[in-house]
Amino acid sequence: MTRVAARAVRTFTRRAFMAGVSTLPWVLGGPTAHAQTDALSPRNEPSLKAVARRKGIEIGSAYDGGRPDLEDLIAHHCDVVTPENALKPNRLAPYGLTRAEPSGMDAIYQFCQTSSLGVHGHTLFWHHSLPDWLNRLTWGEATRAHQRLMAYAMSRYSASISWDVVNEPFADEAAGYRASTTLLDRFGDDFVHFLFQTARGFAPNAKLVLNDYNLACGDDFCERKRDTTLRTLDRLLARGTPIDAIGVQAHLVPRWPTDPQRFSSFVRDIGNRGVEVFITELDVNDVGLPANVAQRDRLVADIYRDFLDAILPLGPVTRLTFWGLSDAAHWIVQGYAPYQREVGRPRPALFDDAMQPKLAFFAVLDALERLDDRRPT
Repeated sequence: MTRVAARAVRTFTRRAFMAGVSTLPWVLGGPTAHAQTDALSPRNEPSLKAVARRKGIEIGSAYDGGRPDLEDLIAHHCDVVTPENALKPNRLAPYGLTRAEPSGMDAIYQFCQTSSLGVHGHTLFWHHSLPDWLNRLTWGEATRAHQRLMAYAMSRYSASISWDVVNEPFADEAAGYRASTTLLDRFGDDFVHFLFQTARGFAPNAKLVLNDYNLACGDDFCERKRDTTLRTLDRLLARGTPIDAIGVQAHLVPRWPTDPQRFSSFVRDIGNRGVEVFITELDVNDVGLPANVAQRDRLVADIYRDFLDAILPLGPVTRLTFWGLSDAAHWIVQGYAPYQREVGRPRPALFDDAMQPKLAFFAVLDALERLDDRRPT
């Protein structure tokens, strides 16, 4: 993007955020649209990835497949796609690899290949997605089973640029790994090290990620989890575990707001260890916010903007992935989130059901535009 075009986009996004979407001529398909976006694009609004690339930040979205309208949106705004469920072990190989069911993931992978999008493999190990054949009790059985699954997944989707090797390993109620329902409690650091070493063998050039939630909020239980993450990361790095990034899920809930000082300190501590930070599952749950849609949309946009203003300027943050760009097919709207609105349909994402940008989109675009460029255009 040229400097002139960048200034034009900055002007539009700030004015849109202050005055509302309907005042912008390019939303109505006027000639301004072609001056600000790729003429071949099926979308009219400025592209998030085009702005973020100048800042050294990748943009991503979760996607569960089967929605061509979402694919147009994702291709316009994203560099990378995270399969929401299709690559989890209980979906990919619920009965063992002799009866693998890869068709859902194959379709997502093909879409990404065709659209020149990276794939972020989610996830190789997650306690909630262990099929019975992987839930072994001995070290030998556990390692052999997981090595077999990883060989299958990582060779079949070998162009993936990064992987969540271990997802949600840490307990909420106490420091340390999750309790006895998971192999992590039984084998601890040894099992995590095995998973990362095995993943590095299959994908020597991919970024390998340890991903967890409750790392961004300001409450004491989040501070405890941040401390657990740092202590564990230090032990693993000391033994040579190839962790390239810590994933911060960042499902933001207004009742537990982010503490910018605490969270920024955590991000800097990760960066000081030579490890990147990926914001992996960003959205805003509007539970507890007013029923009035216009008022609620403004508050959701404020939450996105304030969070990004706090963390995007920090060097370790190199990827920003939304857990769905649109309210259509969004996990919160579908009722899967642990906290649900009592009145009014949730509006957690940057785009509405009709794939039209909301104030949250302009807040995110504005936060990206106000960053100093990290690398030349």
